Amino acid sequence: MTEIKVVSFGYKYGFIEEANALFDVRCFENPYYVDELRPFSGEFTEVYDYVFSDEKADLFFYEMTQAVKVQLDRFIERGRDSYIIAFGCTGGRHRSVAFALRTCNYLKENGYNAVLLHRDCEKADNK
Repeated sequence: MTEIKVVSFGYKYGFIEEANALFDVRCFENPYYVDELRPFSGEFTEVYDYVFSDEKADLFFYEMTQAVKVQLDRFIERGRDSYIIAFGCTGGRHRSVAFALRTCNYLKENGYNAVLLHRDCEKADNK
């Protein structure tokens, strides 16, 4: 069974070169600039809700999942062992984490073998 890795990262630490699908989510509102949200990651309900309160974030998520499913299903049909979806924002703590979490949950709910990884979420200069 193909393992799908859903990874969040911060561009300031370098991108995920091995990603099969890489999405830049820096275009969405940054919770870093909201004092009450800054200390928390995108897995924190209030940060997650802040990111997805933008209707464009919801639209992006919907269209991204439709495109990824087409490519992912082709990889599975061809017997590939793994597939990596990466989401990047500036520091890898807020927006990319929220998108990666939502995507991993979506994939699991739809029967895919998905695991969630946050590469840069706990780096000292993100806090």
